[in-house]
Amino acid sequence: LKKDKPAKAASIWTIFSTTYRSKNMRENTLQKKCIAHLKELGIYYNNNHGDSWGSRGTPDITACIKGRYVAFELKVGDNQLEPAQLLHKKRIEANGGLHFEIRTLEEFTSIVGRLLE
Repeated sequence: LKKDKPAKAASIWTIFSTTYRSKNMRENTLQKKCIAHLKELGIYYNNNHGDSWGSRGTPDITACIKGRYVAFELKVGDNQLEPAQLLHKKRIEANGGLHFEIRTLEEFTSIVGRLLE
């Protein structure tokens, strides 16, 4: 008879990357829904991709709503703003822009609705 090999224990990297991807997927889903809402309303926006070409901490979505510069940092679960993201928030607000930390689509649509009033 063939003996089954014992299952390999998951490496720390496998556990981390799986957890990161699942959290990231939820944030990506929220981002897609927020962008769809802006498109539906005809609002100018920029979807800032977090890659090596962009500035670290740049908000996920920036938009121009009724002449105001508005930045949205999307977070899911218990994720908090990172130091680079806090620096962008301070700089945006110091220059008269608005910065929001968004956790749900309902929160996003509510804020956008208030800014359009």
